[in-house]
Amino acid sequence: MSRVEKIVDQLAGKKVLFLGQTRTMSEEDIALFLDQIGAKRAQSMEDEGIGLVVLGRLLNPVEEAWSDEREKEGVPAVSLGELERYYAASIDPETLLGSLALFANQERILNLLHNKALPDDLFCDLLRHYDWEGLGPFETDENRDVAGSIVARFYPEIEKNHNIQYSPVGPFLVAASSDNAKLLSAMSEIPDYEITQRSQDAWMPRSLHESLLINPRLPIEVLERFLASKDLRKEGFAAAHPNLPDAWQKKLMERSEGWIHEGLARNPNLSPKLHEELLRSENPAVRRAFLQSQRLDDATIEEAMQGDEGDRRALGSNESLTEDQAWRLAQSGDEVLQKALAANASLGLELYEALEATKRPEVLRALAANPAVSPEILGRLTRMRDKTLYLNLAANPATPVSHLRNFAKIKDKDIAKALASNPSTPIEILLGYQMDSELNQILRRNEAFGEYIKQNLGM
Repeated sequence: MSRVEKIVDQLAGKKVLFLGQTRTMSEEDIALFLDQIGAKRAQSMEDEGIGLVVLGRLLNPVEEAWSDEREKEGVPAVSLGELERYYAASIDPETLLGSLALFANQERILNLLHNKALPDDLFCDLLRHYDWEGLGPFETDENRDVAGSIVARFYPEIEKNHNIQYSPVGPFLVAASSDNAKLLSAMSEIPDYEITQRSQDAWMPRSLHESLLINPRLPIEVLERFLASKDLRKEGFAAAHPNLPDAWQKKLMERSEGWIHEGLARNPNLSPKLHEELLRSENPAVRRAFLQSQRLDDATIEEAMQGDEGDRRALGSNESLTEDQAWRLAQSGDEVLQKALAANASLGLELYEALEATKRPEVLRALAANPAVSPEILGRLTRMRDKTLYLNLAANPATPVSHLRNFAKIKDKDIAKALASNPSTPIEILLGYQMDSELNQILRRNEAFGEYIKQNLGM
């Protein structure tokens, strides 16, 4: 039996005084708790018969001193967090959700969503009952707090990156990576919102719902709901989802929308029946998405090698190429294919070395930017005198630290910008960039630098 349980067992007929802020327990939940244990709520520190003091948040000095004196006199005190855990364990989810279905008490739902002691399943059920009032997660203080509770509970790196809790990026990261199907389903009912996307890639998610749609664990019923949304971008992301049933793939193929066909071409579980039609598409974006995303047979590769530059670039970027296929492309002598292979992160060391041996400037520049290339090759590339290659090396997190230090000695603003963006750049170099307003803006997006500032300077 826990300490709180032992204390609560002795409270029948006594009073409980709540000090400080108790916003994570609604007045209704406090009343239910007191009714369960047969106690009453004390109205002030002057009341007689106080058997327990509950210490909420933001106690003032008078309250702290008073509770300390009462403890010396034998009146126990527990934190609100301890009481929340005790109360959460006593909640009957079926009864709670049934009462909320009859009377959706938003204050109570909001308070419960802030209770860290609730089990995840009950949290997700309550999240579905929360009324966003048609507004995005960051349009009201209450909505922002709920979004923060989602991130605090489900973002795995929250202890390392507390700043993400109330950032619009936080729900995006949870939506894209969580393996909790109930959470993903509940998040699909949050009003959609967008964030500024620095990437020029149209297939990078721009909204919360698009982030859900790149999560391979998204429940099929949610996927189908997005497909019925009449939102073309969402339909395209749904078309690319690995869990999309063949029947839906066939139905989407019948549409004349190039964006949806491109989504199908990117689907890792594309129905074999659709391969030929997508490969022969007259829409270059669709054809190239297929060549870049699907596992290809040798005959298709031979044919694509004769295609236009865009097709060849897509072919060389395909991360499903077998070792033999990749070598065949590299030995073709085609610079477009070699450059695409040099940027491909799925190849082996010997192939990267063969590409290095071509000495072609564009191929070497692509190798310099590829974090999958070995430090040995990247080190050799530093001997070349080529600014674009230097910029790529300076931004590459796989570039050996000794070479990053050497780049920092070069008085060039563009190289400094590349180093400022690189999480592998030594911290003393990054600290030296803080006084430059332009570099400081880049540092704000460098996660390694942000983590250092938080851990060492408390900011």
